[in-house]
Amino acid sequence: MKMKLCAIPKLLFGSVIAALLALSTAHAGSGPYVVGGNQHLMIGITLDGAAVRAALPKGLEPTEGITGGLNIYTSKGSAATPAYSRFYVWADVNGHDSITGGKARYILWAATSNGPDKLKKAGNMEVQGATNLTKSGADISGATTVGGTQIVKAAIKLADGPKCGPAAGSLNYPSLPDPAGKLMVTQYTFTATICGAAPVSADIMVDAGHALAKFKPTKLIWAAYAKDLSFAGSPLMPIKMVGK
Repeated sequence: MKMKLCAIPKLLFGSVIAALLALSTAHAGSGPYVVGGNQHLMIGITLDGAAVRAALPKGLEPTEGITGGLNIYTSKGSAATPAYSRFYVWADVNGHDSITGGKARYILWAATSNGPDKLKKAGNMEVQGATNLTKSGADISGATTVGGTQIVKAAIKLADGPKCGPAAGSLNYPSLPDPAGKLMVTQYTFTATICGAAPVSADIMVDAGHALAKFKPTKLIWAAYAKDLSFAGSPLMPIKMVGK
């Protein structure tokens, strides 16, 4: 009798695991998904207004100062998502702030290595590219290579003293996965240790005709370093369902 009672939970456990694996595979392209062990170099910037307005889908408007940023990061992934690296430049947009007060972000251009399928239609343009981060004392640098050529190089310097602390919040990322469809949004909820920093440089090294060229920073505003960051991305949702 004892053997029978012990065998039933094992069978049920195996069935549950198999079902969860099937479910995660079936929905790998749409989310939700969770990753962790991330390291992020972030620089807040201003952008060319005409270039940003031309890239935004109908229904999205840039902020008055045409603000945005660069996000250069590596991720250890998760059980369902392999480790990957990513660089993107985003524009802040009005009217779709997250529940924690962050401006919504529209991805203007991105390069990802081994990233989740969900990221492929997350913004204006997505290509394959590898990103790495290097930390030496207070100096942190990041670089992105596409097709064997380094096209992005950025650096920040950590603030003096104990300027790191725990942080948590959420950010909304609008997108237009179907050009003939409606605006959608992915909500990312994160936790991390965030360190204050100052921007040192942000170079985008492409020819004038390259798709990324029009999104070169016009000014560097702020910087931060995030370590041990984890985030969860929601499934795509109608944009009116999220925000304040």
